[in-house]
Amino acid sequence: MDLIFKITAGSPNNPAQVGDTNFQQHYTGVNMNMAWDDLTPGIRQATQKFVIPYIGEALYNDLADMFQNDEALSAEQAQVLEYLQDCVAYYTIYHVLPERNSVLASMGVVTQNPQGGSQPVGQWSWKAKRWSALENGDSFLDTLLNYLEGLVSRETPITYFVQKWKDTDAYKVETSAFFRHTSDLNEYLNIQRSRRSFVSLVKYMRDVEEDVLLPLLCTEQFEALQAANLSADGMALLKKVRKVVANLGLVEALPHHRIVIDGDGFRVVSQTDQFDDRRNQTNNVHESAIIALGERAEKRGRQYLTELAAFLNANADLYPLWADSPCNAKSTTKGHSIVVSPDKIGGIGLF
Repeated sequence: MDLIFKITAGSPNNPAQVGDTNFQQHYTGVNMNMAWDDLTPGIRQATQKFVIPYIGEALYNDLADMFQNDEALSAEQAQVLEYLQDCVAYYTIYHVLPERNSVLASMGVVTQNPQGGSQPVGQWSWKAKRWSALENGDSFLDTLLNYLEGLVSRETPITYFVQKWKDTDAYKVETSAFFRHTSDLNEYLNIQRSRRSFVSLVKYMRDVEEDVLLPLLCTEQFEALQAANLSADGMALLKKVRKVVANLGLVEALPHHRIVIDGDGFRVVSQTDQFDDRRNQTNNVHESAIIALGERAEKRGRQYLTELAAFLNANADLYPLWADSPCNAKSTTKGHSIVVSPDKIGGIGLF
């Protein structure tokens, strides 16, 4: 795969060094005299591991090809490329630090011996640098994804370049029936406008929609709430539905994800590797905060579900699709009927 970094110096060293490339413009904490070939495998691997799943190969390959061939970029493409280079640079540092700290030799894994005046950093400095690289990588990736989402959702026609992202599974698959965009979910859960967090929660919200909401609303009302232009009554019902899905979806997702409590919200992080959380919280305190987050979400979700059922019963005349469905206990419509063959020959059908 082509990289989104390259040698830019007019007279590069032989062999080329990091200082001869544009990598230094996106991460300044690396030794400029480091051999460029020592870093490029980490760049490729970090790109594939952390970034491609969110933006897709088509968009990445298009940008990387244009960058390597010095083709002119539109303002949108240039901005996406800059965000992309920032996040890949920091993910690269996070990815390669453990490998640069030790090497595999014939006798096994051995620690690298410093040459010259350099000395290895202490354990806590090493952990802090790696954690900082991960946090910045996640943050810049969210900035990139939020920018792309904004390009997709704007009213003016989107360009062919943006369409490449919209057509990928990285965009299309990561939605649910009632949550299409990061901003939709951020109204109900403070995920700090993180699309990565949104994508991580979507699967579990879909489970809640199918297992909890569909049996409550029945198919016609469930599908009607997914329309693009809802009436005021439709929006009122949708908001109540979203409260249920957001909170119960979070409850289902928490056991499966790495969560960091941040300010008055939370984020799903790529990795934790048992890092100590910043803000001087012990692991036990942070774990307690996550447990409290889950308990609060479950309590609210169940409360909102009860309120939703009561709202439907009190306003059945406003929602005829639900009122006339088998999901309404007062409805005379039967969910199924049994038909017996008139001539008593054959089977019994459940329809």
